[in-house]
Amino acid sequence: MSLTAGLTAPTADSAVPALLENGPIAIGARTIPTRYFLAPLAGYTHLAFRRVLRELGGLGLATTDLVHATMLVSGKRKSLELIETHPADTPLSVQIYSGVREHVVTAAKWLEDRGYRGVDINMGCPMAKVTGSGGGARLMCDPDGACRLVADTVAAVKIPVTVKMRLGWDRNTITAPALAREFEAAGVAAITIHGRTRSQGFRGTVDLDGIRDVVAAVDAIPVIGNGDVVTVADAIRMREYTGCDAVAIGRGALLDPWMFRRLGAWHEGADAEFTPTPEDQVRFLRRHLELMWEQHGDYSCLMFRKFAAWYGARLGIPEDLEDRLRRFTSREEFDGIAAEVAERHGQREMTVATALIRVPNGPVEHW
Repeated sequence: MSLTAGLTAPTADSAVPALLENGPIAIGARTIPTRYFLAPLAGYTHLAFRRVLRELGGLGLATTDLVHATMLVSGKRKSLELIETHPADTPLSVQIYSGVREHVVTAAKWLEDRGYRGVDINMGCPMAKVTGSGGGARLMCDPDGACRLVADTVAAVKIPVTVKMRLGWDRNTITAPALAREFEAAGVAAITIHGRTRSQGFRGTVDLDGIRDVVAAVDAIPVIGNGDVVTVADAIRMREYTGCDAVAIGRGALLDPWMFRRLGAWHEGADAEFTPTPEDQVRFLRRHLELMWEQHGDYSCLMFRKFAAWYGARLGIPEDLEDRLRRFTSREEFDGIAAEVAERHGQREMTVATALIRVPNGPVEHW
């Protein structure tokens, strides 16, 4: 799969249009170094993943997995793990959710008091366990309540408050453009818009016209496009078509951890189609588990398994070794598998990531 099919990289004689500059970008008082961000992905965008991507280069802002506001303030262990960070893990925002306005405000203040520099309010999650309690995309069904929640949160803290949302609950209730205008008036520093409705879930294709409508609805704050960006070409086309100021990438980073570095290369007129060496690919695999182990120890064996189905094709992992990575139970076993990957790198018939072909049964932490 070509990452830049149909795109012409800029050269010294053909500068990148101002619309497609790659940073820096201001979000409130923060300066983000590039225009390509890591989108929050439940179960994936933990500290180790953020750090290992940052080490490859090109990543601007990263956002944590969504955290329940009440559980966070209550000091629940899993919530605190989700927001754990590191000096190298910057710039970072923490994404919180709740259907109760007071809980969101309290969580934002709690984060500011502990030195976090940005808070993102989730209004986009389509999952029933989130929307059923009034959070996530359900907030968009009550525009007045959503505006009060956002305004009160902005007023309560000095750090930038951003919002991630969908186009609306369904095609008959597209509320994102109107909400974006109101959120900007309330002092929100940026909007991230996923180009689907809640009823779509993750089915169908992203609606670039819907993202463009949100861009047109605001006066000055940045709008970050999100959805279906799995190649360099996808990211550039989203920015060209919608006029969004930046792009948040989720699945694309799992499918190709070098995505952010590729985008930086494209903007510099360099080769965005480069192939990391086998040594680089195996080193990445080892480094991800190493960073995960620092935080989670033995539990990393369970946590890492779900990444195997995303990494296999891009990292040249033979199918039988990918299968073993989905089942390993110790650090020693992982080290043995990684050594075999190094010896047999590229001996793979399947070129599409397993995660895109089938979804394993059972709880996500056991994938």
